[in-house]
Amino acid sequence: MGFSYFMVAAVLSASCSLEPPAPTQPLYRVAVIDRFYPGDESFASEEDKDMDGWLNGMVDLDRDRKREPLYHGDIVSLLASAPQVEVTPYPLTPGQPAQEEILRQLAEVRKHVFWGEPIDAVVLSWESSTLISAFEKPLRAENVENYKAVVRSWAEHDPVWSLSYRIIRLMEDLAESGVQVYTIAGNGGRGMVNTYSFADGVVTVGAVEEELGDFIADNELVDTHEQAAYFFRLVLDATGAPVGYDVDGDDCADVPVTCLTGYSPERKDYPAKPWPPLKGSSFAAPMALRRHLLGDQSHRCSGT
Repeated sequence: MGFSYFMVAAVLSASCSLEPPAPTQPLYRVAVIDRFYPGDESFASEEDKDMDGWLNGMVDLDRDRKREPLYHGDIVSLLASAPQVEVTPYPLTPGQPAQEEILRQLAEVRKHVFWGEPIDAVVLSWESSTLISAFEKPLRAENVENYKAVVRSWAEHDPVWSLSYRIIRLMEDLAESGVQVYTIAGNGGRGMVNTYSFADGVVTVGAVEEELGDFIADNELVDTHEQAAYFFRLVLDATGAPVGYDVDGDDCADVPVTCLTGYSPERKDYPAKPWPPLKGSSFAAPMALRRHLLGDQSHRCSGT
């Protein structure tokens, strides 16, 4: 515990050197359960690292045809982070079934909470989605207990739905203990529902962008909406030299150029606005939590 996002970013690769902002006592501690870059030492060869990067990396910012050491959880953590927020990663073990790992790490978080460790919130930017028509259409918030009963009945015969139901119950345990739990609407479109949103006390986040309505689910169980599409933009220093990439629009270098796979001290021609953007309710959830905790006073770098 006490392992902040800034520490996570600093070990993304051997060449990555991240200078944290001016020391700030965190006001909030957030657990992120997700898939993170495991570190260069996890790979037997450069070829293995590159292959894993293409499978799990989210962006190629410097256009060197290698994805940066930024996996899903690393991006989620970037969007949740601020000097006032300390993010603790609860990583899913590579090569293991995702739902089993989510269940294991939720149990770890619950254990730490019951031990009295200061965890204020959990972000689970994953989904276990199915057709809304499996329940009723349209969904009604007052009938959510009936929907959970359906999932429980599926769990009696299907090990995958058994995992989903147990995850729902663990999320409810955490919410009942006072932890703010955020999950996602899901990326299956209007006809789908993330069954994790059935959990009592859990905040489900969808997209504020109307144009993403055919991609990101939106239904009666979505509690709030937040920005779900993000462009990385190059940040320059006062001399015009590239410093890094900003993802959340606060002009702070969230990903330093030293963290890029194609970094060299002499290089100046990094793309100003790499394409395509990130998009998904996975990225709406951490930003919604950050805004809930801090409002708009959530700049990450000093002097802003």
